[in-house]
Amino acid sequence: MFSLTLAKILGGKHFGIARHFKGISISSKQVKDGELFVPLKGNRFDGHLFVEEALLKGAAGFLFEKEKVNLNKIKLFSRRGFAIEVENTFRALKKIAAYKRSLFRGKEIIAITGSAGKTTTKELIAHLLGQKFSVYKTPKNFNSQIGLPLSLANAQTSSLYWVFELGADRRGAIKQLVDLLKPTLGVITALGKAHISGFRNFSNLLCAKGEIFLPPSVKRGVIPKGFKNCYSSVGKHFLIPEEEFPVRKVRFMKEGKTLITFEKFQIEVPLLGWGIVKATQTALTVLKLLQLPIEEFIKSFATFRGEWGRMQPLFFGDYGVVNDAYNANPLSVAEALKTLVQTEGYQKRVVLLGDMLELGPYEEQEHRKIGKLIESLPIDEVFLLGKATKYTCQEIKRAKCFHSEDKEKLLRLVKRYHPQKGTLYLVKGSRGLKMEDFLIPLAEEKFSQ
Repeated sequence: MFSLTLAKILGGKHFGIARHFKGISISSKQVKDGELFVPLKGNRFDGHLFVEEALLKGAAGFLFEKEKVNLNKIKLFSRRGFAIEVENTFRALKKIAAYKRSLFRGKEIIAITGSAGKTTTKELIAHLLGQKFSVYKTPKNFNSQIGLPLSLANAQTSSLYWVFELGADRRGAIKQLVDLLKPTLGVITALGKAHISGFRNFSNLLCAKGEIFLPPSVKRGVIPKGFKNCYSSVGKHFLIPEEEFPVRKVRFMKEGKTLITFEKFQIEVPLLGWGIVKATQTALTVLKLLQLPIEEFIKSFATFRGEWGRMQPLFFGDYGVVNDAYNANPLSVAEALKTLVQTEGYQKRVVLLGDMLELGPYEEQEHRKIGKLIESLPIDEVFLLGKATKYTCQEIKRAKCFHSEDKEKLLRLVKRYHPQKGTLYLVKGSRGLKMEDFLIPLAEEKFSQ
């Protein structure tokens, strides 16, 4: 885009030499050569403090709010790149996103939300469609009130399909996102008590997730089994993955593959877990809604690698590790535990689990439920990190259970006794606990996000 065009769209004042820019960044550390830097005010810092750093990194230009950067610096900075004065940089970012949306001439804009499996489902759908069509997808899990506008502002207008991930921690959040995105197909992956503290109760969470179907632009939807009545008043055409593609048999293979048998075909995915089974059913349902020939996509499931820290199988000869360290909530933890004990070829199962955060008044109850689930499963050892997992440990009587709020102490304990031959390990916890640190003693090398 040309900087003078952007200034006109934003109604802003242009400084410096007009030039083209490619892409938008809100991080002075990650900005790429030729991009536009948009400084936003965060909880700790104001991005205006890092304009010069962004220009030194190669930014083509930047936006700024009046009086946030003095005139002398504007004159100095605009020698390196253009500058556009706007009333509010965040609102300007959303204006750019809305402009980019107005340029879309492709076939479909798919929006995905849910309590678990959003990123994996988004990645899988984009992977499948990408085998035959041009696709733009949300980078990583940029699904927030800032992440989605940034993703939309960077969207490739030449792509036939856009696949976006939407997150929410309160009612009204998804509505704000879909009002901007204007998707044509809405998907809910799963519903459970994730980030429940912001919603206060499960009913509010159900309503919040259902906001994805509110825009008139959304003509069809995908919802998990058991929740159709919750959204029947929206008046959309819904399909339920569990009904459209019922699973006949599932095998979690020792080498880290999930083998899913349907009525008419079999699918192999090089990841583990009930989460990937659900993501596969959802992806197939989306293909059906798009009226695409499903048989032409079957082999493409076998080349899907997923994202870091999401039921990622790691193997080291005579033992294995399931890296599910990216995040955790009651639904995803339960699915991961069941996958652990159902994976073939191992004599011993060990769990390394961190707190599930943002559960509010449900914290003790949900952590105790996980403890009861572990007690009911053939799990040999459990290492628990955090304050809330003490409730989990209190429910475990049969397996060896080690609990600590001190990560270094727990790491030393794991290092002393593990890894062991014939053992499959599950590493999982909410993002704040950085459970990937436990991959170091298990994997004998550092795995970074």
